[in-house]
Amino acid sequence: MNAKSSTGMQFDPVDPSAEAPARRMVRATSYDVARLAGVSQSAVSRAFRNGGSISPDTRAKVEKAARELGYSPSQIARSLITHRSRMIGVVMTDLTARNYPDVLHFLSHEIQATGNRMLLCSVPQDAEAPAGAADLLAFHVDGIISSASLPRDTLTAAERQGVPVVLYNRAPHSMLASAVACDHPTAMEALVDHLIAGGLKRVVFIAGPESAPVSNDRLLGVRNALAAQGLALEQVLHGDYSYDGGRSVVAAHLCGPDRVDTVICANDAMALGVMDAFRFDLGLRIPDDVAVAGFDDVPQAAWPSYALTTLRQPVRRMTQMTVRVLMEQVSGTAEGRERRLLPAELKIRASTRPLRFSRNDQD
Repeated sequence: MNAKSSTGMQFDPVDPSAEAPARRMVRATSYDVARLAGVSQSAVSRAFRNGGSISPDTRAKVEKAARELGYSPSQIARSLITHRSRMIGVVMTDLTARNYPDVLHFLSHEIQATGNRMLLCSVPQDAEAPAGAADLLAFHVDGIISSASLPRDTLTAAERQGVPVVLYNRAPHSMLASAVACDHPTAMEALVDHLIAGGLKRVVFIAGPESAPVSNDRLLGVRNALAAQGLALEQVLHGDYSYDGGRSVVAAHLCGPDRVDTVICANDAMALGVMDAFRFDLGLRIPDDVAVAGFDDVPQAAWPSYALTTLRQPVRRMTQMTVRVLMEQVSGTAEGRERRLLPAELKIRASTRPLRFSRNDQD
């Protein structure tokens, strides 16, 4: 029904619910809870603080009022009082997150088990990580775990702000950071010894991207282990850590008649691609024509269709150790920065040749 204004013009009555802007819900505060519960604001604070001194009756009143108002204590406000954000920053390259999701899963689990939360910063593989670490410092994290290499300037900035840093599976290039890593040299020594016992003579190493530190550590381990036996790598090739990357390396470099007898890959994904390229693209037999080994022991490595000889990193133990080392430094109970190396386990399967025994050994 139309109505008339004082000027005689007609207009439609306004529906307040249709015209009024959406009202923004206001978040309840501790003062609102205190008012509804009939207690002081400090009593509300004590009710939500572990070990806070408060009577059971008062706590019950506060919790009832909080439920009615939908109130939850602000971690940001609490951090201003405790000077702890209870956030642990994690820097991880895209490549690590994509190829090793277990690392992210276990780190998140271990961090939450300490009563903290993880703040993840993902950085491109071919980029420096300092920008990501700087972002985390701006969020006032209590500590940083990085699976990417960090330059000294970034470590110095963290040191200045009192934020401890632990490198995950990275060799520290400065005493400004602790590190927890797999013992790549010892792991590669065990693998090379096995391959030599099986008849290794000409070996190629397929590394990850040239800028990948872990791949370079594994390459150095292979070189040193071969050198100790008076041998050398025939060639070093580079892939992208992927299955398709492994197949592409074979197609581009290893399909000629002058064939090597052993291929060691910096990770399992490439090794699986290498195996399929040899078997299905070139018609070769593994390990009779060429032996293949990897690193990581992903679930597919144990599948009967691959049976890949590889090295298993103790990922769960490494993440547990990384978080433990960091929390000791956050709490101030650590004696200093440290480097901890954990052993890998050699998993011998059918992709490499069995040990060759002489007649005397068999007797």
